This record gives sequence, C-alpha cells and structure tokens, in this order.
Amino acid sequence: MISVIEVFNAVRDLANKDQKGFVSPAVFNSFAEVAQQNVFENLFGSLVQAKALRMGQRDPGAGESVYRGAEDDLSEYIQERDLQQSSEPSVTGDSNLFSKPQDFHKLISLRVVGDERTPIDLVYRPDQMSHIVASNLSAPTEAFPVALVSRNIEVFPTDVGAVIMTYYRNPASRHAVNNGDFFKGDVDEGSSPRLSTTGPPTAFGNYIPSLKDSRDFDLPEKYKGVLIAEICKMIGIRLRDTLLTQFGQTEAK
Repeated sequence: MISVIEVFNAVRDLANKDQKGFVSPAVFNSFAEVAQQNVFENLFGSLVQAKALRMGQRDPGAGESVYRGAEDDLSEYIQERDLQQSSEPSVTGDSNLFSKPQDFHKLISLRVVGDERTPIDLVYRPDQMSHIVASNLSAPTEAFPVALVSRNIEVFPTDVGAVIMTYYRNPASRHAVNNGDFFKGDVDEGSSPRLSTTGPPTAFGNYIPSLKDSRDFDLPEKYKGVLIAEICKMIGIRLRDTLLTQFGQTEAK
C-alpha cells in the first residue's frame, strides 16, 4: 500500500513552491481516486508489454522476470465471489441471470459451484449466444455450460445453479492504522483513498492528519512515484502550472 500522507506531502511540496498553500486536502482528495485508477489501468498495459517480452524470449525470467512482476502486481486484485441473482428481467425470460460484483473491473473466469469446479464458457455477443442455445449440436448442458457476458451474466442452461466469478476488482483504499476490527493495510471496500485532517491548517499552513479517518492508496508501494506524478499532472492542469504539469508528464513515463 502507499501512504496517503506521504503522497500528499510530496504533491504539496512540489506544488507549493512559494509556501502559499496551493494544494489543500480537499483539492488533493478530488484527484486521488482518479489518479489511482489511471495508475491501475496502466498495470494491464505493463502486463501486455511483459507478455510481448516473454513471447520474444527477452524476459530475463526467474526473480528478474518482467512478466512475473506484472502478474504479481495484479494478483492483489484477483477476487473470487459467489454471484448474486440479478433483479433485472432476463431477455430470454429465464431466471439464471446474475449481477456483476460492485467492485468488478475485468472478468477472468466463471465456474459452477460444486466439487467438480465445472468451467463456464464465455460469450460476449447476444446473436452468437442465440445460435448456441438454438443449436442441436452446441446447446449448453450442465456439463458444458455457457454464459452471455453483458451488463449482467446470463448462464445457460438455467438449471446450472450457483456460479462463482473470478475477476479483477477495482482498487479501493486501505486502512491507514489499526481501526477496531480492521488492521493497517486491510482493504476498505467501496472507499476511495483520502486524507482526513483534524481541522483547519495551522498558522504555518500545515494540516494535522486524522489517521483513523484517512485511507491509504490501494496500489503496490513501488508505484508511489508514478502516482505522485499522476496527481501532480492533474493538479498542474487545474492550476495552469506549466512546470508542475511537465513534471507529472515526465515522471509518469
């Protein structure tokens, strides 16, 4: 995880060249979630590049493997969850319609709940699914189920039963300190990274953080520099600060 306090202090010092308090916690928080999401999306781009290195036999391998490093970074966001029945009406009138999890980002696989862990084939086009369901040769069965992936997940045949999804979740935030039933570093689902303070700035323009209410970034520590650069770039555009924008653009490369 990346400390929200450390990132805020770095951004504030870079932007606050004249000590005039350009970056407040409110301004910082308004960019924190979007910046985190941008860095997160780039992790998938890094994985694609790493795969290219591997296929071209240019990946060092073992502990120096670029591909393994990219997989490690994304492994933190892999979730398995039982899907819940959707309240929306099914297009086909069948009942086996499931909702995607609220933190859903990218689908990895689906399987039927049970000891056999039956995988479910994925289809993304309704017209293709119509042909599959109507076919005497490829119609879905309990042994070979098929799911139409769209706004919801519709599984055929309808008597398959419960379904488990493996997916990449969206980044959320992490608890900054031990807090009741939560420990420092635990994911706070549905919450965005934020810096909370105990009140207005001091006479010297500093803010006193409230660790209990603050939430750290839900990103690997090694991306701290990239995250700082991303927030600087966004704040620089808002403040029309050319130097800050250029710093963000340069460091993010």
